[in-house]
Amino acid sequence: MKVLPFFLFAFLLLQACKPNSATESGATSSETQGDQSMENKVMAIHDEVMPKMKDINDLSAQLRTVRQNLKEGEDGKLITPVGLDDAMSSLKLADQAMWDWMKAYGDTKATLPADQLNSFYEKELEKITKVKEDMLAAISKASAWLEAYPK
Repeated sequence: MKVLPFFLFAFLLLQACKPNSATESGATSSETQGDQSMENKVMAIHDEVMPKMKDINDLSAQLRTVRQNLKEGEDGKLITPVGLDDAMSSLKLADQAMWDWMKAYGDTKATLPADQLNSFYEKELEKITKVKEDMLAAISKASAWLEAYPK
């Protein structure tokens, strides 16, 4: 029974002596907070547009259905309505851009030292903003095309 307090004391001593990663790298509290603020901005944009991936998938499915139901012309070739391929391509590129960004973000962030995080987050803010713009533009283009396409 006397052994338990000894192990508890040893565990607490080891925890207290464990170095803090922020102080170890020389990062100050304000730098860490600034990094966290930048990361929050990046993730806020990601979280805002991530649900739009469902819209992209739904619109892509609708456009694929239109493509599957195309009629052949007299020459035996499918008659593809103007803008269909462009709308499909935009959605595909927007979808892939989000997946690529998420992979690169996770892979790169894990390898960076604390003193490079703020610069990383600034670049990622620009990238995810572009991904957002591309996604919204692709959704808008596909939605408009489907509305204009005769049923």
